[in-house]
Formats: sequence, structure tokens, C-alpha cells
Amino acid sequence: MAFNPVKERPYGEPKEVVARVFEEVGGVPKVMEILDLSRTRVYALADPDSSNEISYTRVASLTAEGATAAAQHLAALAGGLFLPVDKVDESGWLSLAGDASRRNARNIAALMESLSETERSPGEIDQQEARDILKILDEQLSVLAMQRAKLSVIAAGEAESENSTADS
Repeated sequence: MAFNPVKERPYGEPKEVVARVFEEVGGVPKVMEILDLSRTRVYALADPDSSNEISYTRVASLTAEGATAAAQHLAALAGGLFLPVDKVDESGWLSLAGDASRRNARNIAALMESLSETERSPGEIDQQEARDILKILDEQLSVLAMQRAKLSVIAAGEAESENSTADS
């Protein structure tokens, strides 16, 4: 059962990041197990109307279990990017890379168009639009990081490319 928060949490807000962390580790029951907390306490940690906050130690425990949302959020706050590379199945990675590149090109074109004043667009991006775009870009950057890591392994001679042929 994945964590599916009922209350709306704007993308990138701390409680939304906590909700994503919960999803990434497998939902509330898994978070309860990892952190040894009650269901009520776990829900309160991601409730935007609650003053309960999750500790750094608990975030670190959930991150160690495979959640990357907090690392991505902290990297963005520090002015950088955290790009997880091991979340994508490596089979068919070239096809995945091509799809991601096409989506990225479409998104960049749409972003540039939305920044230009036209009859369809006021030439501005509001806060919610920016959050929606950031969510999409974060997903695409993760795929690009995986591509880079895979290509680095191939370039170093540590793996065979899917499209390479064996020497005869």
C-alpha cells in the first residue's frame, strides 16, 4: 500500500517532500516499521496542517532505505542537483534515453513558448506552473543522470554497449 496523501501539498514544499519519501520506501506501513512509529504519528509528519516535523535522523533512515526525494530537495536548496542513477531498470535503457530526450525537447520548447508573450500565453509562469514544470524536469534529469552513468561505464570499458557486436 503506497502512501497516497489526501491533502494537497504543493510540489517542493517540505511536507510534500516527506510524502514522496514515504511513497518511495513503500508507504505508511513500511515507514511505521522503519521508524517504529504509529500510523497516526507517521501521517502527522506529512500533514501540511500539523506542526509535527520529521527529524533529520529519520529522514536519513528513510533515505538509506531507497528514498531520494529528500536528497533532491536539499540539493535544490543548496543550489545544485541530486540525480539518482539507479532507480531505472537498465534493460532497454537506450530506448528509455531516446524517449526521455524527446520529452525533454518538447518540454523545453513548451517552456520557452510559455515565457514568450503570445495570444495563447501571457508570457509568465505562475507558481503552480513552475512547480508542475519542476516535477517533470526532475524526473527527466534523473533519467539523464542514469544515461550518463551507464555511458561512463561503457566508455571506461567496464561494460558492453547493448548495440555493440562481439569481436570475431
